[in-house]
Amino acid sequence: MITVEYLQKATGSTAANAAKYIEPLKAAMERFEINTQNRVAAFLATVAIESAHLAAVEEGLYYSSPERLASIFKRAFRDADDATPYAKNPKALSQKLYGGCHGRGLIQLTWEANYRKCGDALGVDFVSKPELLATPEYAALSAAWFWKANGCNQAADLGDMTKVTAIVNGPAKLHLAERKAQYLVAKGAYPVADSNEATA
Repeated sequence: MITVEYLQKATGSTAANAAKYIEPLKAAMERFEINTQNRVAAFLATVAIESAHLAAVEEGLYYSSPERLASIFKRAFRDADDATPYAKNPKALSQKLYGGCHGRGLIQLTWEANYRKCGDALGVDFVSKPELLATPEYAALSAAWFWKANGCNQAADLGDMTKVTAIVNGPAKLHLAERKAQYLVAKGAYPVADSNEATA
């Protein structure tokens, strides 16, 4: 069973954020079979990177510079002039990029189809109430649902953080080195049952 102390180490979070998410994460991990050393370490390492160490459960879409927007989202904007209406306008940018279903939750669930599938699985309408994905309960449940539904448990069983990252983050595999490093920390800190308890 994971503890607040382990969660803090495994995610690099503050003590306060570890305490905030410990119970929702334990429940979500149990429900979606994230229950071995490799699975737990890979899941928490991924959540750590996706949520800025349990500090962010919603994608930041506030950009003050149209030039920066155009350079980051090349698929959406031809140039800075094209991006100007979306600078300092996160709601409009969310609509432009994701149809309003931008990254939310501890794994940054994105796109309406994923909001619907996750909502169907959890019995919640995330399309009409997307703010629920930013609550500790649904931030954790949506992350664990995505993880299991997309085969991350199997990749984690192999210790394959490259595959896990490709599933979660797509072909860009952003922050792969950090994910691998966090995985090693999480795996190394994993609580091992006391041998006396195991034989009692």
